[in-house]
Amino acid sequence: MNYELIIEIIAVATGLLSVWYSKKINVLVFPIGIISVLLYVFIFIKNGLFANAVINFLYFVISVFGWWNWLKAKSKRLKAEELSVTFLNTRQRILTLAIVFVLLIISKIFTSDVPTFLDYFTGVLGLGGMLLTALKKVENWVLYLLCDIILIPLCIVNGLYLTVLQYLIYAIIAVMGCISWSKEAKKNV
Repeated sequence: MNYELIIEIIAVATGLLSVWYSKKINVLVFPIGIISVLLYVFIFIKNGLFANAVINFLYFVISVFGWWNWLKAKSKRLKAEELSVTFLNTRQRILTLAIVFVLLIISKIFTSDVPTFLDYFTGVLGLGGMLLTALKKVENWVLYLLCDIILIPLCIVNGLYLTVLQYLIYAIIAVMGCISWSKEAKKNV
């Protein structure tokens, strides 16, 4: 077995476990996810998917923030309640859509071929999903689902078949996560 396949297997396993913990609204989403995203930085660079490599590095940064954000409310020093799962309000939804739209237009301006644009497009969606996860917003799952659906054929073209399987499972978990987080957010209204 070559080292690249071993790295991909570990990245897939920790990625799946991380998303499962996210569905369960468990802070372990972040430390386990950090392992996966750092391995994917290597994988995507090796396969020429540079936007997704950069995005995975940004996932690492946002994961550190999310880990801190989810735990800070539990700190005895802050004497605050745990960060609750909530829906974006109307203003936040419009702002999120506007930011994603502007970033997509910028991505299209700087790309000439479809695979590169899809690489950027999924990077933007994933980055938005990760930030909304760090803020415990239900809508993170919608962005992740769109990202997963687009990444499946992109990874097939690049021969990343274990990662294809991972994104298929991610898509299923994204639907389950959206349902689970929606129920939790309704309790917090």
